[in-house]
Amino acid sequence: MKKNIILFSLMFYGFFAFSQEMPELNFSLQQAQDYALENNKSLKNIKTDLAISKQKMWQTVSQGLPQISGSVDYTNFFNYEIEFGMRGGETPEIDFTKLDAGDLEILKLLQGFMGDGGTTIKMKNQSTAKLQLTQLIFSGQYISGIQIAKVGQILAEMNIEKTEQDIKESVISTYYLGLLTQKSVELLDANLENLNETLEQTQALFNAGIIEETDVEQLQMSIIMLENSKRSLLRNVELNNNILRFILGIDENVRIVLTESFDNIIENVNLGDLLVSEFNLEENINIQMMDKQLDLYEKMLNMEKWSYAPTIAGLYSHNEKLLTTDFDMNPKNMFAISMTIPIFSSGLRNAKLEEKKLEVFKMQNNREIVSDQLIMQEKQMRYNLTSALEAYHSQKENIELAQKIYDKTELKFRNGVSSSFDLIQANSNLLQAQNSYISASMELLQAKLQLDKLRNRF
Repeated sequence: MKKNIILFSLMFYGFFAFSQEMPELNFSLQQAQDYALENNKSLKNIKTDLAISKQKMWQTVSQGLPQISGSVDYTNFFNYEIEFGMRGGETPEIDFTKLDAGDLEILKLLQGFMGDGGTTIKMKNQSTAKLQLTQLIFSGQYISGIQIAKVGQILAEMNIEKTEQDIKESVISTYYLGLLTQKSVELLDANLENLNETLEQTQALFNAGIIEETDVEQLQMSIIMLENSKRSLLRNVELNNNILRFILGIDENVRIVLTESFDNIIENVNLGDLLVSEFNLEENINIQMMDKQLDLYEKMLNMEKWSYAPTIAGLYSHNEKLLTTDFDMNPKNMFAISMTIPIFSSGLRNAKLEEKKLEVFKMQNNREIVSDQLIMQEKQMRYNLTSALEAYHSQKENIELAQKIYDKTELKFRNGVSSSFDLIQANSNLLQAQNSYISASMELLQAKLQLDKLRNRF
């Protein structure tokens, strides 16, 4: 009874697992690229970097815009008293001829407080509300800083474009590899089907005593080897799908179906003017980014030049006295303007300026190095594409010949003219020709992909 329960449970679990269909997504090559550009996790981080650069840009701009701050304070003096008076009650001698009109007014005010014998001022509690406005009027480094921030934002946008190119390349290459593996499985299935049919006929001939058992066994061995190769390829198909899931940002439990066919892709390869047109360096994203980096270094050099210029700033302050003492000389409104003039820095500013000049020179030199490298790469890639195209046409002819030889050998074997060894050898040659054809096709697609990326054509 216990065994029956276990068996029923296993059957129920198997039925439940089978009934839960794995979610499925179908992709053409273009659909896979579009999906990756929307959902790739690395690209999302790069786009977040652009959003961060925009915030940093605004931080730089806002430093030169009006800044308003407010404060409210309260002071308790605990009824502290200030005594004004003359020591010993004697009035000091004052030379009034040395006092100006303002000094006389202050002296009269103090005498009014003190009278003849002095007076006492009681400090009342004090509270003030303050509103302060500051504004940068002129700073060359501030202007250069804004320009640098703008270039940094452009570089972040270009980095998105470069990352999108890398993702497209990865999607296309992985998609091609998936189609290639599926094509290899299809070719193996076709060979297995032919060998199994031949095995049935050979088995019948052996049963009739026409041929030896060795012929049957050799065919069985070939079939076993092909089945092992097929299982290995199927594992590669799943591995390739896992890579594609990662690039597309898809959950591992989603099944991917490639709707394109390898034959359709390879037959519609359009080289166009790729092999004859001139290479324009300015189309390459790496050169474009280096040009912007050079622009960035030049603006940083300008910023250092502005370190020799003065900086001007203005300030306005308004104090609203909520509680005040009887003796309060703080003004309610105040305006100030200041100019900071760099005079002497013991060569610090000059050293920084020379450093930036050297960095600009280095970037210019690096730009020339990368340009030379890209020109050499383009020539090599053009050569690789030409060679891959020639190899593809050669292997395409070879596979047709190998198929004809196999068909003729199989016909001879069935008629008893050739041996099983000849048939197996012909089958092996056909498989080798098929593998060489697929490899040549993949090399052609990859060579075109690399040149398209270098020229920024996808």
